[in-house]
Amino acid sequence: MVVNLTIPQTWNELSETQLKNIAHQLECFQTLVKDSPDAITLAATKLYYQLSKELLRHNTWQNIRIALKEIQPKAFQDLTKYLYQSVERTTFIPSVKIKNVTYHAPATRLRNSTIAEFAFADVAFYKWRQTHNNIWLSVLCATLYREEATLPTDIDIRKPFIKLAVDNCADAFQKLNPKTKLAIAYSYQGCRGHIANTYPLIFPKPIEPEEGEAPIQTKKKYISFSEIILDKIEGDPSKLEATNNILLNDFLAIYNNDIKKINKK
Repeated sequence: MVVNLTIPQTWNELSETQLKNIAHQLECFQTLVKDSPDAITLAATKLYYQLSKELLRHNTWQNIRIALKEIQPKAFQDLTKYLYQSVERTTFIPSVKIKNVTYHAPATRLRNSTIAEFAFADVAFYKWRQTHNNIWLSVLCATLYREEATLPTDIDIRKPFIKLAVDNCADAFQKLNPKTKLAIAYSYQGCRGHIANTYPLIFPKPIEPEEGEAPIQTKKKYISFSEIILDKIEGDPSKLEATNNILLNDFLAIYNNDIKKINKK
């Protein structure tokens, strides 16, 4: 029997529903493994099945049933492994609505985000990953998603980023569906990974030990981009606002070039 299946093959091909559910499943798996290491085999098997089923979501129920019953699990292996190897989502859910207020997403790969917005979002993301405290997840979402500006620009429909306004918005985002917040976080993680690959001098990867050597046990200190911004203005507060409003990629390109010059000396 020939069964035609539509299966997303990249993170960006996932529908909003698939993204939300997969992000939720991956987070549940990580929590379960952390709390019950002995359950990893059973949890991994269940995760694999859930991911396979989720990728089949937008096919007809008859085809999904046939696929899950007749197709050998090994056949799905290559189709699902990208989901748990790395998060490569670089597009966001376009908008979310909370109590009839619409909040708009940043552009793909954070192209319209300022360095100040990225610095604040990155701290929130780091603290959420370290503490698993839901408030930091809400802060991340409130940083990235904002109401429409009175005068939208060609590159950004959102209100300008204001650090002091995030706290009030974060309270509102506490009421947003948890799966939606996880989807936003995973999109941010994918964008951050893309940026790290683009600027390896700014985001150096851990040093791999030589063959036969013991793993290098070093814990890298997290450095906030707010500290880098302060370093760039060289103690001149009059430069702070202009620097904060530089687009993320423009700032990183300048900073990357500075590192190149230092390395040549």
